[in-house]
Amino acid sequence: MKTVYKLDVGNIAGRKTFLNLVQTTTRQKTFCTLITLSILLTIFSNRAFSQLTYNELKVQYDSVWTFKNLQIIPVRFKGGEGAPAMGHALSSKPLLLADALQKRKVKLQEMQYEKGADVNWLQVTNHSKQDVVIQSGEILGGGKQDRMVSETQVITPGSTDYVHVYCVEKRRWQNKPKPFKTAGVANSDLQKTMHVKGRQAEVWKEIDRQFAVNNQKSETYSYLELPGNRAQEDTDYIRYFVKKYSETDSMFAGFIFITGNKIMNTELFSSAELTNISFGNMLSSHVQTVRRNGAPPTVPQARVSTFMDKVILNEPSQKIYVPTHGKLQISDGRVIHLIAYDD
Repeated sequence: MKTVYKLDVGNIAGRKTFLNLVQTTTRQKTFCTLITLSILLTIFSNRAFSQLTYNELKVQYDSVWTFKNLQIIPVRFKGGEGAPAMGHALSSKPLLLADALQKRKVKLQEMQYEKGADVNWLQVTNHSKQDVVIQSGEILGGGKQDRMVSETQVITPGSTDYVHVYCVEKRRWQNKPKPFKTAGVANSDLQKTMHVKGRQAEVWKEIDRQFAVNNQKSETYSYLELPGNRAQEDTDYIRYFVKKYSETDSMFAGFIFITGNKIMNTELFSSAELTNISFGNMLSSHVQTVRRNGAPPTVPQARVSTFMDKVILNEPSQKIYVPTHGKLQISDGRVIHLIAYDD
């Protein structure tokens, strides 16, 4: 019988707990050794990160971007561009995972055990001389099942690390896996389920719900079979917001996303460079959702301010609210990536 553990693997402490658990089984000794080496290599230095609170951030209510059914409110660093992403300055031209896979600069593979592969972990090796950025919510088609990445990671040159994922294709498990390829980003509804509930069964349930809404059936119920699960680059939404973004100095910590009478979420990063890299996927994720069931934004500023108080007023309140309403990715006691949803 396979034992399933519910862990917060989005921070170093969670990965240490995970390591302690898997060390209890002899069939996973090799995996434990690899994980130990990964943790030793990726424990971050004492370099200070910007904390994601009002002390460091300013919500730009006077610079709101609105187009049709989507409103975006920028959040800026008060003192510049924040701290280096993920504990170190990114290489001058970091690779996105899609580019790295296309150029065969990285290798993605499933973790193999005596009785099969692990659904929720992938091994990634960076063969390039550049950082490779893997973004939360990215969809990876292939393998034994399609997967969705649960957290943003930077894979440094020449290193091997482990990526936590969720299966988004519950009825396919092939003994001969397909090569992995990037396949866009999950819509914000599916990402909310992943971040807030954090359970594989709930991810499958949300995909089933989206199939039902579309009155669609599938042999494998792959998320990639759903219509409109990608926001193409030539849509009017994408063109408008990319243009707005290009007209700024891009020194953002992140954004707040709104449609109708709903605050969809806020997503923040420890550095402007990581926000800049992630903007395209953030935008695509929300555009997918608002094109299906969005409405003209009507949320008053006072309500947005109340929501943001829960998220970035101070560190104690942040650590109470966000883990039950989203995800905190922490390294060395510092928040490096935050995504939070309204009640």
